[in-house]
Amino acid sequence: MKNPVQHRFKLLAFDMDGTLIDSLAAIVDASVEAFAGSRFETPSPAQVREVVGLHLELCVEHWAPQASPEEVRELAERYRQAFRGQRARGDQNVRPYDGVDETLSALTDDEVFMAVVTGKDRRGLDAVLESHGFNQYFHSLQTPDTNTGKPAPDMVWSANTETATKAHDTVVIGDTSFDMEMARNAGAVAVGVTYGNHSEDRLRQSGAHVLIHSFSDLPAALAELSHEDYRL
Repeated sequence: MKNPVQHRFKLLAFDMDGTLIDSLAAIVDASVEAFAGSRFETPSPAQVREVVGLHLELCVEHWAPQASPEEVRELAERYRQAFRGQRARGDQNVRPYDGVDETLSALTDDEVFMAVVTGKDRRGLDAVLESHGFNQYFHSLQTPDTNTGKPAPDMVWSANTETATKAHDTVVIGDTSFDMEMARNAGAVAVGVTYGNHSEDRLRQSGAHVLIHSFSDLPAALAELSHEDYRL
C-alpha cells in the first residue's frame, strides 16, 4: 500500500533534459554534426549548456546570431536529423539521472497529476518516454509544438487545463533559469535541480523557491514547501 501524499500539490510538472535525463553529451554531439560544413562556428559545450531547454530554433539563434531565418530553420532541421540518427544507430549518450524512476514511482498517487514541460518537440519526447519507460507516470505532455516555449507560462497552463488543476497548486521542477521563470510567470512554485545545466546562483536569481541536489530529494522538498509556516 502506498504512503499517503506528503505534500499539498496537485500537479508536478517536470522538465526533461537536465532534470530527468542527462542528455548534454548527445545534444552537444548533434549540434556538432548540425554545424559541420556550415559557415558558422560550432557551438562549444558551454554555449550548448547555456540554452538547453529553449525551443530548438531559439537555441540555434543563440549559437549563430548572424544566421538568417532560413539558415536557422536549416540548422535546426540538421540538428533534428543528427539527433534522430544517433537514436537509430543506438549510440545516443542519454541516461536517466540517479533515483528518477524510483522517485517518480514514489510520487505516483491517484490525487496527484504529473506532466512533462519540455523544449523538446513531441516526436523527441515520445522517443525518450518510450526508451526509458516513463510513459506510465505522466498525464500531460507539453512541448513547443503546441505551446509558446519557455520561459512563457503556456506549457504549465496547458498542463493545468488538461488535468483540471490550478497554477498555485503546481510545482515546476527544472534545471535551468528558463524553467524557474516559466514557473514564476505561470504563478506556480519553482524547484531547481542543481545537477543539470545552470548554476545554483542562476537558478536562485531566476526565481527558484527551493533547490535540490539530487532527484531523490524531491519528496522532502515538496513536503517542506507544503508546511503552513513556509513562505513562498
